[in-house]
Amino acid sequence: MFRPVRPRRVSQEIVRQIQDLMGLGMLPPGSKLPPEREMAQQLGVSRPTLREAIGILEHMGLLKSVQGDGTYVLNAAEHCLLDPLQALITGSEERMVELAEFRTEVESWAASLAAQRAEPSDLNLMEEILDEMEKEIARGNRVHQLDAEFHMILARAAHNAVYYHVANTIFNLLAQVTRVSHEKIFRGPKEQMALLDEHKRIYEAVSQRDSQKARELMREHLLRTETWFRKGLQGGSGMEERDEKGRTFQ
Repeated sequence: MFRPVRPRRVSQEIVRQIQDLMGLGMLPPGSKLPPEREMAQQLGVSRPTLREAIGILEHMGLLKSVQGDGTYVLNAAEHCLLDPLQALITGSEERMVELAEFRTEVESWAASLAAQRAEPSDLNLMEEILDEMEKEIARGNRVHQLDAEFHMILARAAHNAVYYHVANTIFNLLAQVTRVSHEKIFRGPKEQMALLDEHKRIYEAVSQRDSQKARELMREHLLRTETWFRKGLQGGSGMEERDEKGRTFQ
């Protein structure tokens, strides 16, 4: 994972490498760094130099050392982004509609990027999730968590570090939208299989490198949930809905 560093400004180079691995999703929040001795050998540096770099990252709020356990990657955006966002959305139907709208727009864009940038390992993970979804549906089990995981794998496949960390930070909020959609829209086996088919079509567009098709399919897929939230909120009040091209109407 790590590579030897240049002797000049060694600790800063270690900091940069770790930040790059975090940005690429190779060191996601919650993951544990290798033992100090092993990590120092991989980097080709002394242990005191490595400790200095880790200290810098701890001060930046990116790592946390646990006595007798190890060093863990933190989500730097979690408290500054998630807490106020959760407070804004919790208990507000209107904010949930806006979250669904946000998700429709940003995940459609991410699907387009994933079609351009996904690596074989990303595609393999998506295929595994789809296989597991199909098995669980056949068993009569809920698959909302697998659904949410599929979308997170696709977020990683976009290979945009900023988007991935934002998506990872608000994963639980987006998972709430997914859970509600499964409870209210995709309840029966027939609806669940139709949902699985939508995911398979998105996967096929991504694997075939068809970015426009991936964007369109993801938008169509998520607009269904967004529209349900909007209809639930409007209650006949004439609140605007959106079509697949983002145009609003009543």
